[in-house]
Amino acid sequence: MIAIAKKIIITGVVRDCEKYLPKVLSLIDKISDIFIDSAFVFIENDSQDLTKKILNDWGQDKNNFTLLNMDGLGQLPIRTMRLEYLRNTYIEFIKQNDVLSNFDYLVTLDMDDVNTRGLNIERFIESIQFLGAAKDRAAVFANQEGIYYDMWALRHKELCPGDIWEEVLDFVDKFKVSDLEAYQKTFQNRILSFDKAKDYIEVDSAFGGLGIYKLSYVLNNPNPYLGSKVKVLMSPDRKVLISRMQICEHVHFHRGMRAIGGKLFINPALINFENKNENFNPSFFRSLLF
Repeated sequence: MIAIAKKIIITGVVRDCEKYLPKVLSLIDKISDIFIDSAFVFIENDSQDLTKKILNDWGQDKNNFTLLNMDGLGQLPIRTMRLEYLRNTYIEFIKQNDVLSNFDYLVTLDMDDVNTRGLNIERFIESIQFLGAAKDRAAVFANQEGIYYDMWALRHKELCPGDIWEEVLDFVDKFKVSDLEAYQKTFQNRILSFDKAKDYIEVDSAFGGLGIYKLSYVLNNPNPYLGSKVKVLMSPDRKVLISRMQICEHVHFHRGMRAIGGKLFINPALINFENKNENFNPSFFRSLLF
C-alpha cells in the first residue's frame, strides 16, 4: 500500500481498557501505516488494570509517542466534565508542540469495545481523500452496522436537531409523564440506521467512536470541548429547580468548527462497530443531572 503523503496524529482517552487495547492498538497500527508520518497522544487516568503498561510497551519503539497521565482525575464524579478536561488537554498539548502542530490530520477514537472490530482501511483512505477534496471539509465520522448508537453526539437539522436526552427530560418536565412515555414520544422516534451504501451525510455534530479531522480546523477552533450546562426545571408545585446537566462534550467543539466554515460528515461506509441494541434506557437522562 502506497503511503499517503500526509502526517497524522492519533489520540484517545483511555481508562481501564486492558481487554480492548490489543485490538484497538492493532487498528491504530493499520491506520498509521497509511501515512508518511504518525504521532500518538494518549491520555490516561486512574486505571486499575494493565492499561498503562500495555500503552507504554506498545509506544516504546514509536516515534512521537506520548502518554499523558492524569491520575487523580477520577475523584471528579461527573463523567463528561472529566472528558472535557482530558480532551482539551490533548488539544492544548498538540497546539503547544512545534512538531505536532504542523501535522495534517487528527484522528480521535474511543479506546474500548466500539473500535475492536477494526475498519475497512480502504474506506478510511476514501474518507481522507474526501476531506482533502475540498477546503471546507473539516471532519468525517464513523458509522455502525445496525443501529447508530451515538445519538447524544449527533446533531442534524432533521434527524436530531438538539440534545436527545434533554428532549426526553424536557418532555417529562413539561407534561409530567413517566420516563418511559417521554422516551417513546421523543427518543424512540429518532432511533436510526445509516445505510452504508449511501453517500456522505453532512451533520452539525457526530462522533460514533471515531472522528477524522483536518488539524487546521482543530487548531483554529474557537470552542473547547464542553461537558455541562446549567439546567432550569419546574417542580410539580411550580418551584424553580436549578441544577447542572451533563452534555455530550463533542457538540460544543464541533459547533466551533462549523462557526469557522468547516463542514462535518458521517461516512456511512466507514463502519467501526456492529450495534444490534435498540434498547436505550428511558431514564438515562436522570443520571445526567447533578
